[in-house]
Amino acid sequence: MSGETLSGAIGLAPGLLVAAVGGGGKTSLLRALGVECFAAGARPVILTTTTHIFAPVPSGETHLFLGEAGRLAAQISSHGPWTAPITLARRRVGEADAPDAPHERKMKRHQRMKLKGFGSEEIEALRRSEGVLLVEADGSRGLPIKAPGPEEPVIPSGTDIVLGVVGLDALGSPVDEDHVFRPGRFAELTGLATGAPIDAAAVARLAAHPEGLFRGVSDCARRYIVLNKCDKIGSMEKLERIGYVIAEAARSPAGPADGILFTECLPTGLRVVSRAP
Repeated sequence: MSGETLSGAIGLAPGLLVAAVGGGGKTSLLRALGVECFAAGARPVILTTTTHIFAPVPSGETHLFLGEAGRLAAQISSHGPWTAPITLARRRVGEADAPDAPHERKMKRHQRMKLKGFGSEEIEALRRSEGVLLVEADGSRGLPIKAPGPEEPVIPSGTDIVLGVVGLDALGSPVDEDHVFRPGRFAELTGLATGAPIDAAAVARLAAHPEGLFRGVSDCARRYIVLNKCDKIGSMEKLERIGYVIAEAARSPAGPADGILFTECLPTGLRVVSRAP
């Protein structure tokens, strides 16, 4: 069992930009990663998006600033000292159904404020040499797995690390609108028929396909498959089998991924459960 932090496992250092794509709880994962980085001394820790993101729950443990990217960049430079991670967005765009925290056993839906982010070319202005910049680069309607659309993901130029996120609750679920974002496209990329159960081999094919999980990612960026929600899987032995199947097709040198990580977000924070062999 791994005792690593996610930031350590992916080599996240001050000054770097991380983009998360896919499904499986990207927002919760990035927020937990931000808390981890803040506790390790990074300042500022910024969470933002090139698409849309749910507003953080109001608390003293995070800050929210809205406005144009240039104005916010200047505000970041003049503000301090930071007492918590911050979320930046352009403006509010209404409300939408949002799941409760990922550790809840039953996923209930409630209304949360939705925020619009910035163009990919604007994100670089928010980077700071002693901080970390965490960017949600596509949406999945809260579903655990997805196939990217023709304009996705929206990854900022200069991104250093890309996390391709898949929720392990997708395994065993059928390829349909209730479990997969863009199920028709997912079926095309993975070779599964609509309605067929998703298995580890299908996740591997999605991750390895040039139009799949890492679509449009620069060769200069490090890429990690993050298999999230490990609490949905019963045993370490099963995790190891899943990791082996995915690694065979998707991990370098045969595939695009530099590593495969199993994670879960708990009330106590983010945990790296294991690495693929």
